[in-house]
Amino acid sequence: MKKLLAISTLLVVALSFLTGCTPDYKDGVYHAEFANFDSHGWKEYVDVQVSGNTVTVLTFDGVDVDGKLKSADESYRSNMQSVEGTYPAKFYADITNQYLESGKLKDVATVAGATVSTNNFKTLMQALDENMKNGNTTVVVVNETSSSKSK
Repeated sequence: MKKLLAISTLLVVALSFLTGCTPDYKDGVYHAEFANFDSHGWKEYVDVQVSGNTVTVLTFDGVDVDGKLKSADESYRSNMQSVEGTYPAKFYADITNQYLESGKLKDVATVAGATVSTNNFKTLMQALDENMKNGNTTVVVVNETSSSKSK
């Protein structure tokens, strides 16, 4: 009986350490975007859906003034792919998949050819963190992109 009690106690302690390591996100749909368009005419944003304390849906993309998606712009794709070896639809998927696999922003590695967008993703997700913890679904507008901070 003492062994069972000791094992149960250890299990409870171990579980309390594990739950303390993950954020406590509230179910909801959250959105963050930059306040301004970048020098190429795009404004990046993230849409996040949380269910059961887990990010279940994550969209990261950019829009132009007409609301067209950067990931769907074939001209942008061909120009960027020939120079950088990647393109928006690919690197947006690479970035979001990294996050969805681990659930941790610190595990998102910079995607080659998309350093600014990778950093922008991290900036937007950090800006949403408090809202997701509090269940506040108000749109978060971030004033500076990662490229404007370095200037």
